Amino acid sequence: MTEVVIRFVEGAEREVALKLEERIFREENYPYDYRRFDEQSRVFAAFIDGACVGVLRVIAQSPLLPPVLEDCDVWDIGEWQAMGEKFAELGTQAVLEEYRHSGVGLSLIRAAYVDARLRGLVALAVITEPENVDFLNNTANFACRQIGGVGFKGWECAPYIHVFSEVEVKLAAADPGSYAWFTEGIPDDLLAVPRS
Repeated sequence: MTEVVIRFVEGAEREVALKLEERIFREENYPYDYRRFDEQSRVFAAFIDGACVGVLRVIAQSPLLPPVLEDCDVWDIGEWQAMGEKFAELGTQAVLEEYRHSGVGLSLIRAAYVDARLRGLVALAVITEPENVDFLNNTANFACRQIGGVGFKGWECAPYIHVFSEVEVKLAAADPGSYAWFTEGIPDDLLAVPRS
């Protein structure tokens, strides 16, 4: 496959990425009302030969509560709300079907993670299916914890949390090479486990 370029996008590129996000979500019949979060979202896009093939949106906690806190049955919601700017939701991930299972999605997550770590966040939440978390925890060596009940707008999804220090401890111990790749660009003093 041709090289995938991942970057934070603004302006016209951001609008192209968000149109792709909406198109993919609607094609998958997934509930889509994310444009209301545009003002409080950071958007990352994947490009191949200049064409946008994937997008990921990170939603801050204000001015609107992100879907993970507003629309899910979160067990200890006060704990996450109290984190304020140090908590955000990895709100959407949309990749064109022909580029799925090729590393594009994980590269988008990596870009959002590095950006969040550099900006001082300590956790990202996500609403997803349990089988996605099985992959993240058992194959990618993440440390996702379920923080609420299953059921999001009629879908068999639940809210999960990636506390960065937990992810870093687990990933560094399980796969130092992947840990070095995933945290590239983050100074060691911001990491729970310095790179070896």
